[in-house]
Amino acid sequence: MVQEERKQELLRRHFLLRHLRDWDLKRLAMVARIEQVAAGELIFHKGDAGSAMMVVIEGLVLIYSTSTDGKEIVFNIIGPEEVFGEIAVLDGQGRLADAKALEPTRYLVLERRHLVPFLEATPKVCVDLLGLLCERLRKTNEQLEEAVFLDLAPRLARKLLAFSEHYGETGEDGALRIALPLSQGDFAGMLGARRETVNRQLRSWVKDGLVSLEQGRITLLDDAALSDIADA
Repeated sequence: MVQEERKQELLRRHFLLRHLRDWDLKRLAMVARIEQVAAGELIFHKGDAGSAMMVVIEGLVLIYSTSTDGKEIVFNIIGPEEVFGEIAVLDGQGRLADAKALEPTRYLVLERRHLVPFLEATPKVCVDLLGLLCERLRKTNEQLEEAVFLDLAPRLARKLLAFSEHYGETGEDGALRIALPLSQGDFAGMLGARRETVNRQLRSWVKDGLVSLEQGRITLLDDAALSDIADA
């Protein structure tokens, strides 16, 4: 009973489902299930049958795709109270990308066969879901434009500044540490660049005092200089 109430509260807090009536939320909570994966564990593969949408309870999920020759592109990072796998809810077809946990992650699973009736009965939820899809499409377009039109340095600076805004932890010295367990390969995948090129750029910024690297985490030491590079 306690778990059902917990699931119902998680659903109620999510912006896509906040318009549902209490009874509808209760019914949805009864059919939702909670799953847990370890850091680095795959949640689904590209091409897998898509039949559910997930809501992150705690942890982080990386959405990415890998080519046959091992090149990786990163599409998104999904955090607590955010959804992923939503396209499968709409078309029921195969997954468009891979999803893996960046850290120990728990998430709710909402099967399409249970969720679609709620979408059909609640137009506001459909509008919010369309808004989410549009937002992610805009981000994908921006990512593509930056990869085509910008050099690596401004692209990397923009990404670091964006991450510091959403995932930054201010230390005693006032510096912003990006609290994301991302490898330089992950950063390269987000930027459409080679890992070696990203490493070389970061090492150059370490030498210039713009950032520091410690245990795989990046700390921003000079936000103003990075902002100038991002705007170049």
